[in-house]
Amino acid sequence: MENNIKKENNPKKEKKESKQTIAEALFGVTVDERDGLINNAYRNFMEKYHREPRIPIDKFKKMWADFEKLGLTMLKLQQAEAMPQLIDGKTTEKVLPITIEVAGARIDTEGKIVLHKNKDGEVSLKLYPIKNEPNLKEYFGHVFTNEERENILKTGSPGTVVYAEFNKEEGKVPVLLTLDRDTNHFVAQRKEYIKIPDTFFQVKLSEEQKQQLSEGKIVRIEGMKSLEKQKAFSTNVVYNAQRRGLELLFENQAKKLFPPKKISNMELTEQQQDALKGGKSIFVENLTDKQGRKYDAYITWNNKNGMLNFSSKNPNDDTIKKTVTPEHKVQVAANNDGHKPEALKNVKGAVEKKQPDTPTAKQKQEKTAITPKKKGMKM
Repeated sequence: MENNIKKENNPKKEKKESKQTIAEALFGVTVDERDGLINNAYRNFMEKYHREPRIPIDKFKKMWADFEKLGLTMLKLQQAEAMPQLIDGKTTEKVLPITIEVAGARIDTEGKIVLHKNKDGEVSLKLYPIKNEPNLKEYFGHVFTNEERENILKTGSPGTVVYAEFNKEEGKVPVLLTLDRDTNHFVAQRKEYIKIPDTFFQVKLSEEQKQQLSEGKIVRIEGMKSLEKQKAFSTNVVYNAQRRGLELLFENQAKKLFPPKKISNMELTEQQQDALKGGKSIFVENLTDKQGRKYDAYITWNNKNGMLNFSSKNPNDDTIKKTVTPEHKVQVAANNDGHKPEALKNVKGAVEKKQPDTPTAKQKQEKTAITPKKKGMKM
């Protein structure tokens, strides 16, 4: 009897059960499960990269209250494969669903997050919600020059060191910037923390090249080779503050920062442009292809590759099927894309056949005249 009473009044057990209940309600897992998942993430990181992550594990475990304020559970972070980036102090590669409560009102949005460790070792969470367009005028007191703007539009980087004033006490500090095309926010890294490797794609970098790259300049490197393919290639390279490493810039993969204001023969309204920038699809009628023929289409802006995607139905709502005429399919495939007619044989009305499927009366008569009669035995 006494043993039973002791178990029921055990304060340590009650505290642990209360802690478990809170963690399960917030993150969908118990405290033990949560800690196990975090421990596994750190162990997997060290096995892969052979070094400790930049965010200490004890500091990371204390950040769950901040994650909960944004509506981020362990399940959501796992599904987005965001744990390796977060524990290493990098911005998440994927956009996450964010929920914020302001003055009792719930706001649902999307964005990326990063855990920032300051000089004192303290860790804080920063949120980068999606913006319609970046600020190309200035960044924390630094006014972009025309050359820097052009570089940002082409490569996502100003191509030089930027002096930003994050607080008055510290003053202006040198940083390298990289534009995140998913959120239109600039990601900064202090110049003092930048490390340029000695070799890149099996090419030993000279001291001059390393110095230029550490200053944010675009450097062309010749004779690089990947581990998979030993064929040599050459292209421009720049330091990416978001990835905290060097990035290849291929000339044939140039990206446009904003969707065009005009598509084919149609001028887009500001509302349509804002919709494209926000990742939504718009329906445009009476477009003209390269051969001068009219068509309608749903259009979506792909911010990652800087291209427009055309579709016959609304990508945002599969229940809406506003189809494009068969003639348009022929126009896009044959007139614009140069496809052969054989590729369109299953499209009704797409390819005009020289010989109709149903022969005319005259054709039947001609066929009968030239076809010899078969002789057979009468029964």
